[in-house]
Amino acid sequence: MIRPLIGITAGHILGESSRERRQSVSVGCGRSYVTEVVRAGGLAVLLPPVAEREAVRAAVEAVDALLLTGGGDIASLEFGAEPHPNVKLIDSVRDRMEIEAVHVAVKREMPILGICHGIQILNVALGGDLVQDIPTQIKGAIRHWSSDLLPCLSHTINVEARSLLASLIGAGKVAVNSRHHQAVGKLGKRLRVVAEAPDGVIEAIQADNGRPVLGVQFHPEEAAGEYPRFRPIFDWLVAQARRYRRLKRRL
Repeated sequence: MIRPLIGITAGHILGESSRERRQSVSVGCGRSYVTEVVRAGGLAVLLPPVAEREAVRAAVEAVDALLLTGGGDIASLEFGAEPHPNVKLIDSVRDRMEIEAVHVAVKREMPILGICHGIQILNVALGGDLVQDIPTQIKGAIRHWSSDLLPCLSHTINVEARSLLASLIGAGKVAVNSRHHQAVGKLGKRLRVVAEAPDGVIEAIQADNGRPVLGVQFHPEEAAGEYPRFRPIFDWLVAQARRYRRLKRRL
């Protein structure tokens, strides 16, 4: 069986060359995204951060689903706001690449999964904005950042019954891992909230028209090995990509 192509967005990674002791720049994503896509039956294709819009469009049109990965903060000017003092690790080329990728994928009715930074860029691309710093902007916020060495389920979310996410990991109270200080604010167009943390922070969104679009604020790719209940999220993405591939080939 031919594996569907899952386009996984990559960001810039700063490092240091041990030979010349100078800063180096590479592109990539967390290995666990690739691991879960392959385990679910997909073929991972990295989409690098490039500034040329035509190159981004061509890359997205070549794959069967879009996976928006975790990463740093999103440039506030992308949603018409000035930056909060605690904003950091901005990769503006990546931001623009991912926004263009979302526009192409939505237009083509392609399956989309956004994770952490990915749910945020999905929301921004569709006209929404962000809470730029949860600890200082959300009164009574719980701890949304965990630096544990191993995957740790650190807080609960409430998943809406009969939502797409509920069909994958269950409805009601679900424990998740967490590593973010920004979150979805005002919702983008054609999206609805399907999970929240106890402090009201949005933890999952989906398309409001039944299209295969899902965003989660937690990191199922990191937790799936230890907690298999999160694997269906990637099974869903690959299954939707396979369906999209069949439909695309008929056109």
